[in-house]
Amino acid sequence: MLIRQLTEHIDILCRSERVPGSPGYHRTQAYLCDQIERMGHNAARQPFRCVPFGSGLNIFAETGPAEGPRTVIGAHYESLPQSGLGADDNASAVAVTLEMLSRAPDDRPLTFVFFDMEENFGTGPVRGSDAFVKNYPKPVRQAVIFDLVGGALLPGFEKVYLQFGPALPGLESPDLEFFHLPMRFLEPMGPWFPRSDYHRFRQKRIPFTFISSGTPWYYHTRSDTPDRLHIGKMASLARCMMETLASDPPAPAPPDWSRFRPFLRKVLDLPEFQDPFLKKLFLKKGNPGHPDMVRLYLKILPRLKKLGPTLWK
Repeated sequence: MLIRQLTEHIDILCRSERVPGSPGYHRTQAYLCDQIERMGHNAARQPFRCVPFGSGLNIFAETGPAEGPRTVIGAHYESLPQSGLGADDNASAVAVTLEMLSRAPDDRPLTFVFFDMEENFGTGPVRGSDAFVKNYPKPVRQAVIFDLVGGALLPGFEKVYLQFGPALPGLESPDLEFFHLPMRFLEPMGPWFPRSDYHRFRQKRIPFTFISSGTPWYYHTRSDTPDRLHIGKMASLARCMMETLASDPPAPAPPDWSRFRPFLRKVLDLPEFQDPFLKKLFLKKGNPGHPDMVRLYLKILPRLKKLGPTLWK
């Protein structure tokens, strides 16, 4: 049932691109509001000013008790022109968030947000989450943000998710493998270059968790199509997250580097990534620094882009 529903969401969200101002963008907004209302919730619309498009629109729904600090669960819905249908970035996360909303417990104060303008259209990224954090009137306990949750970074990563931020402890699932890693891994150049909507919550010192399967070879290209998605993986993530959020919020749990070498081991298991620097980094004593992370990106991502789908052959 969950796999079928996720597939239906993806099919509808990916009928066309969701570039701001396009027919697909407006159709997506209508679809999100319709789905929220079909689930019996109010679809709240939060417009905000946004250059160069004039305005943007966040859409959200609240579930559970009206009182008490809330957990925000969010994903951005718009796409870049060069991303085509944007199946992984970010229809995958929108679909997971919708299905979590449909199964939200009645006894937890949750707010499900579909952010606009996460992508950088020339005037800076994460504009929608900035507007939400500034204008949402209720207290927020923590935020859980999804971005690119349907793909596989590399062969052998078909069940892998990367987890960042202190809001939730390292997630566990019999069907998935989570790598809870420090922000230095995600932001090798520091917080001046945020990767997604978690950043605006971090600026307000709100504990956050960011979950992604990583930026695969088709990231921000027209090859980001529905056939690349692992729907079963997305279903397992939705189940894991709802089980986690149905319990009392845990104390913040900052990650350490204990999962870094297991991650790097999976990369080194691939013949195409047998690189002297990666091997040296794997054997290095102590935690990797910012220069190490920059070099890691420079070793992996260009090679990933070059080899693309041939890695799976």
